Amino acid sequence: MAERILRMKFPAGTRPEDRFKHVVHLLVQLIEDGLRDEYVRRKAVEIVNRAGIRGHDELGEIRAITKWVQHNVVYRKDPINVEYFQTARRLIKDVESGRSAADCDDFVIVWGAMLGALGYEVAACIVDSNGDGMLNHVMGLVKTFAPTPQFGNKWIPCELIFTDFDLGQSVKVSQVYPLTADGNSTSVEKKPTSNANLTKPFIQVGIFGVENNAVKTRDQMSKLGLQTN
Repeated sequence: MAERILRMKFPAGTRPEDRFKHVVHLLVQLIEDGLRDEYVRRKAVEIVNRAGIRGHDELGEIRAITKWVQHNVVYRKDPINVEYFQTARRLIKDVESGRSAADCDDFVIVWGAMLGALGYEVAACIVDSNGDGMLNHVMGLVKTFAPTPQFGNKWIPCELIFTDFDLGQSVKVSQVYPLTADGNSTSVEKKPTSNANLTKPFIQVGIFGVENNAVKTRDQMSKLGLQTN
């Protein structure tokens, strides 16, 4: 995928759930393509090294990547009725050239790709933050390999578009679709071939039947570390 921008225009009157099906598919596959990109890995290593993070400091690495994304990627909305999806490499190069312009899904793509390139399990968490039933925001989730005093073995929510949010903080949400990225998946150029396994807690790439897999209870969202409305 290199430095591409994917543009997806939706016809007027497209149902939100139909739009969502396409969005989740591209979002997670772009993370997966990015975490396999050596350019992305080199940038991730540069960030943690410059931050002075020692080896085996997992929270230090996660925090360094999160802060770099929060403070260097610039938030800009997509055009009306058009969704832009940028590759992680393109997002990094735009930061380096002073042309950064990205919305929340792009933030998660570059963040997830860099952490995935460093070996972490990451997820894109698409949420309803207004409590109106509309999925309107994307956050990141990440796990450490070793349990930590602060988070244990839980997923760590990462709010990326606000610079003052630390690890574990999130906007308040009422509904969430968590989607995990898999480094062994097929390329984004390939079309999904399976619709099975919808009972897994995290939806795998290529599964479009996601409407009934929304996490809706306060207890479930609490286990993901998310604040609820």
